[in-house]
Amino acid sequence: MYKKYAVLSCNTELRDINFRNPFIRLFPQKIVRNYIINKLPLNISEIEYLDNVGLDIRLPILEQEINDTDYVKCIIEEFNRRLLIHNINTLVIPRELDNYREDFESIVADEKVVQFLYMDRIIKKIINLKNKELKDMNFVIIDGDNSKTRFIIDHIYEGINSLTIVTKKPEIFEEKIEDIYKETGLAIGITNYNVNQEISSDIIINCNRDRDKIFYSFDESSYIIDFVSDDDKIKNILIKRNDINIITDVDMHVNGHLMSKELFHGILLNENRLLRSMFLYGYKTTMYDRLSKIKSKYHVRIGNIYQRGEELQSYN
Repeated sequence: MYKKYAVLSCNTELRDINFRNPFIRLFPQKIVRNYIINKLPLNISEIEYLDNVGLDIRLPILEQEINDTDYVKCIIEEFNRRLLIHNINTLVIPRELDNYREDFESIVADEKVVQFLYMDRIIKKIINLKNKELKDMNFVIIDGDNSKTRFIIDHIYEGINSLTIVTKKPEIFEEKIEDIYKETGLAIGITNYNVNQEISSDIIINCNRDRDKIFYSFDESSYIIDFVSDDDKIKNILIKRNDINIITDVDMHVNGHLMSKELFHGILLNENRLLRSMFLYGYKTTMYDRLSKIKSKYHVRIGNIYQRGEELQSYN
């Protein structure tokens, strides 16, 4: 049977839960909760986005109960037992359940990952902002996740004249750098995390969650694309470098419509085993051609870009 993606949500009030026996909601909370855990009354309807059929599922969790960790985990545990019954392949969860992401036993879509997947489109938007030619742009990749770094290298090296990789493990990239030099003549620079250096930079792609001070090395008016750092790290950088921009989020228009990034990622994961493998185990260069084919299936346009929720620039 064809696998489905499921978009999950919570309920606002007890009366919204799909109890088979409506009188259950009149009982004391302990009895109601035991009933919910044992019976797991779900509100399920069919949905369709981008010609892909999925399920809309409201879990029997009230929004005001989200912080009751033990109870919510019991419901998720029972839901996990029913994934096969409903033929669910991937999940799109609401923000209020984000702290329970690891408790679901299915692949959970991630808006940060899908933005990385379309990094080439984001870079094109920034190039327009900088009002410079691609060949005149200085690119920097801050390594921290080797898989992400390899993915970014493969998707940006063609047509550029300047790329620097900041890494603690330069030996990992030696073979790749040599291959690119033989293919294109591009001499990729390698440097460590030395805050006393100056690195020519227009666009920096961060793949490192760790806190460091490498941001002191970048040129004024640079754009850092950062979908991996927590908000405290971003705030700290902006306090000390208010002359640079940090892109933490973008709008994605898919086939002409503004779309939830989590939903789009859930559909992509559900449809493509290769993307699921990349999501779970990391990127390999051998995936490049097949990834390009998958990405070409949908027309994706990057809309507004944001720095900590504030719009940096509007695009038409």
